Amino acid sequence: MGPHRRLTLLRHGQAHPAVDGDDRVRALTKRGVRQAEAVGRRLRALGWVPDLVVASPATRTAATAEIVARACGLGARRVFRAEPLYGADPGTIWRVVADTAPEVRHVLICGHNPGLSELASRLGPRPESRHLGTGALASAVWDRGGWDEIDPGDAVRCDREEPEDHAAGPACRAHD
Repeated sequence: MGPHRRLTLLRHGQAHPAVDGDDRVRALTKRGVRQAEAVGRRLRALGWVPDLVVASPATRTAATAEIVARACGLGARRVFRAEPLYGADPGTIWRVVADTAPEVRHVLICGHNPGLSELASRLGPRPESRHLGTGALASAVWDRGGWDEIDPGDAVRCDREEPEDHAAGPACRAHD
């Protein structure tokens, strides 16, 4: 039997610079699209296909989430945008996680730094700095409790994956 709960935090793929200061509409670069496709393939290879994908409404995060979901074989009905995730701090991100429906066993949150990396750094039995660059992810598991009952530090493990790992295929190592 797999983990009771899994949370995957994914930073959006590489994006173009803001035009006219409008950060929300930054599109993915070609590299960002490749990063998102590789994340989806990697999640499938690891058996970490999420039940639900929740993304910031920014163009780059929504596109990353949709590409990852498609690569994982998920339908569009499993991808949602959550306004609170745009520029969110770790507490706000965690509140989105805590509000996840109990039947969801694995939720993937696609968002932004610094909040995403700060939350990733708090996951697991040995919290440590986990900076998430573009296309990087941290995935934590809990062996008990519902989303509204668990805390970041209660995770029994947390693995970190960089874009280079995604390209390496299933044999590459996961980082604790």
